[in-house]
Amino acid sequence: MSTDEGCILYLGTEDGLYVARLDSGEVEVLNQVAEGNAVRDISVDEDDPTDVFVGCGLRGWGLHHADDVTAETEQVGFEDRWVWGVTRHPHDSETVFVGTEPPALYVSRDGGATFASFDGIESLASRPDWTFFHEPFYDGHIHGIAIHPEQPERIVAGVEHGALVYTEDAGETWQEALVGADVHRVATNPTDADHVLVATGSGLYQSFDGATTWERTPDLDGYYLHTVHFAGDDSESIYVYADRDGDPLYRSADGGELWQAVGDGFGLPAARPADVLRSHPQDRERLIYVGDTGEGTSEIFLSTNAGGTWSRLGVSFPKVWRLEVASADPFISR
Repeated sequence: MSTDEGCILYLGTEDGLYVARLDSGEVEVLNQVAEGNAVRDISVDEDDPTDVFVGCGLRGWGLHHADDVTAETEQVGFEDRWVWGVTRHPHDSETVFVGTEPPALYVSRDGGATFASFDGIESLASRPDWTFFHEPFYDGHIHGIAIHPEQPERIVAGVEHGALVYTEDAGETWQEALVGADVHRVATNPTDADHVLVATGSGLYQSFDGATTWERTPDLDGYYLHTVHFAGDDSESIYVYADRDGDPLYRSADGGELWQAVGDGFGLPAARPADVLRSHPQDRERLIYVGDTGEGTSEIFLSTNAGGTWSRLGVSFPKVWRLEVASADPFISR
């Protein structure tokens, strides 16, 4: 692809969702929605990336939705809860999964009009021990929801702090693993539904049997991880973000066995507990990262060579907690 092919950035910040276009290294802010809310997750419709769900919490509330994010969002529920996780079904964008604090997992099968809870999670053995440090709930929250397109009946999600929870029958029954872990983000290998990766506060865990048994990744042992990202459909190229100034990004080129820092020596800033690394939707060599460059401010960094070198794009946003990207085509046609 040409180096000037643009994409759309969704930046979930301390003050709502910013929608921006990145083209030829230039950033143009298109809109800001859900203002006044800290954004904890973003779900973009793959078929229509102007249709976006936004989860807000800790310093904000509820689930927000826009069928045209170039206009405005509306709050569609969970006014009394923090929404930490939002994920759409891989084959049906009208089916939306929402993770909250107090910790619960919900599903909507009508595009967010109504929601039902998966009640089996409440009876898991570790549930009484789930916790989070912040008032008013002081309770764990569910986020990092992952659903593989080849096995959509298997849903995996993380509890911060508490466990990994998963179902193999679309939510009829639930199981738990990694009990006691500080689980942040979850990803499944795009070519192997049984390969599940979990970024935690103490490193990266991997399962090769669909979440039943787990192995700790030695190269990242003890690292505070908050992103695990496959570069497109490349099952060998995986990135993680660690909350470390100078070398916050790590890559595996062999499917998760060995890991090395990327951009070593560039001095990328950390982003605190944020999920802010994505690859370009049409070019997996191009990476977009958002790091903290001041008190309460973040900036975008761009790599065109899989993280070897980086450019600081010089546009500031309120503290960014989440990043998603999508093709610019639907926006160009409007």
